[in-house]
Amino acid sequence: MPKAKKSRTSPHSVGSASQSLSQSSSASSASKTTGSLLDPVKAYGQNFLKNPAIITSICQKAGIKPTDTVLEIGPGTGNLTVQLLPQCSSLKAIEYDPRMVREVTKRVEGTDEAAKLTVTQGDALKVAFPRFNVCVANVPYQISSG
Repeated sequence: MPKAKKSRTSPHSVGSASQSLSQSSSASSASKTTGSLLDPVKAYGQNFLKNPAIITSICQKAGIKPTDTVLEIGPGTGNLTVQLLPQCSSLKAIEYDPRMVREVTKRVEGTDEAAKLTVTQGDALKVAFPRFNVCVANVPYQISSG
């Protein structure tokens, strides 16, 4: 499998989920998809976690306590994120794809958990990690095999 190109934009913090996101130019990443705007971009190594049993298993094995600050790398569409949020005091997510930053933020807007979520758009291999004590991730193949 070919590796993804390394030319990535600089990271920027999106802020808490309760804040509205400014429109960023995601035409280049959206144009790489075929079909739905939320289809995985294979050049990024994306595979979205959809199986509820796997999501439940990851959450259980993480052993998250109500006082924990969780770092989630690659939240994608937020299927794991929405299960982690009720279990922790805060969740910091790092997501490369601007479409997914908007999607995961949109999923929790207007909920009681929205204030707990902070999403940073950027390359997890290059951004400075926020303070956390538990890391949960469903990382892309390119990151885990390189």
